[in-house]
Amino acid sequence: MARNKKQEIASLRRELAGERLVPLNRLAGDSGTDDGERRHQLVWQNFRIKDCTSANAMVLGTEHPEFIEGQEAAAANTVDLFDSMELYPAGVVGVPLERLATVHGHYFGSGFEKTVGKKLRQFCIEKFEYDDRTKKVRLSAKLLNAMRKNEARDLIKEEHAHFKRYKEGLIEEREPVKPPPFALAAPQVAFDADHRPRYATTKMTPDELEERPMNAKGLGKGDYF
Repeated sequence: MARNKKQEIASLRRELAGERLVPLNRLAGDSGTDDGERRHQLVWQNFRIKDCTSANAMVLGTEHPEFIEGQEAAAANTVDLFDSMELYPAGVVGVPLERLATVHGHYFGSGFEKTVGKKLRQFCIEKFEYDDRTKKVRLSAKLLNAMRKNEARDLIKEEHAHFKRYKEGLIEEREPVKPPPFALAAPQVAFDADHRPRYATTKMTPDELEERPMNAKGLGKGDYF
């Protein structure tokens, strides 16, 4: 029998008990199924999610010092969602209020006021800059500049790390490759008239025959035939 909403929320909280961080995908399951999508929405509505829009999203467990739940968690998740998904990419241009309502409904699966505890317009006035004439929401210039500086700093660190790995790779390529101790001598390419190769045979070379005196004494027929 299907459980009601309160039972499902209680089940999710039990899984967070005694934990600091729990991966969202592990807690809520596959968002591609109806049951998984519902559990994801319940997590968004009731528990705090860090890096909420990334593949590595983590849900704060009861042992985490920043653990919150209910509408307080939903409000914090909403700020992060709007910041990362809509307001920061839009910059000073801003995002229409209706667009934010659509995005929120997709992730939370419930009405804004019911989930967060206040109307969307009032929430945006309190948390962001809202232009009542254009009905658009945007981040404050100060916050936007601070976020861009942080992003630039992260990009510089990433570039330095990449260059360091690149230099280490060049050094490794420049190191001479030492031959193994059992390696054979290099083959002779140029012809050397003084060099006579030795073959796997018991016969002596002509030079060795000349250097070795022949003593006919004691030789029998078997030595010739």
